[in-house]
Amino acid sequence: MNELVWLLSKYDLNDAIRIEESDRQFFAIKKICETIWNSPYYFAMIMANSLLSYQLSSTGEEYWEEFAEFAINYEFPEWYDFQAIFSFFEIFLFQSKWNKRILNMKMPRLRKTEALFVTIRGREEYFYENLSDLQSVLSKSMKQDKESKTILFALKMFHYAARVKFWFLSVAPYEIGIPVDSRISRIWDRYNPEWMKIQEFWEEVSRKIQIPRLHLDAILWTRCDDFVCF
Repeated sequence: MNELVWLLSKYDLNDAIRIEESDRQFFAIKKICETIWNSPYYFAMIMANSLLSYQLSSTGEEYWEEFAEFAINYEFPEWYDFQAIFSFFEIFLFQSKWNKRILNMKMPRLRKTEALFVTIRGREEYFYENLSDLQSVLSKSMKQDKESKTILFALKMFHYAARVKFWFLSVAPYEIGIPVDSRISRIWDRYNPEWMKIQEFWEEVSRKIQIPRLHLDAILWTRCDDFVCF
């Protein structure tokens, strides 16, 4: 671990934020916000899409750009209605080039978000500043472990969406985990001689370098080769 901490010590939180804000997924969300920033559907769209963004046949960046292009040209009703969200994804997913797998499982999963959106609607800024509370609500609504990759990725995308919408940065708490994918797992395997559990390992690393795990993800993703990712 000490070697990894040393390698990461050249980065700080500002570096992580700059990398996040050059993320194509961040730009996709920004594009949506600039077009429909006052829509009651904005956060619901982002959250729902993040919870359905798995088993893609493209990179996440390509998929979110496809999603943004479709979203900004879609006409939602003036007033919020969950059925409009469901109809949007029914149309989008069946036309999507990159998100066609296991739709028979994804559409029922989308139904689970109805109660979630009731809880967070109108309180988005509160949840942005209290991300651990949103993590608990997400975990309960989706009936998933709060540190599952999907839940943590949804938190990251919500954080992007809120940062764009509210024009300020609320730093994610250290308690929020890192979305674990193959790259994160390989780096953990390479630098973990003590065989700590993966989230425990990354929490200790993040505290030592003073970058919360949710933000550290951007550095590890874009600078993977620096950490002997193979």
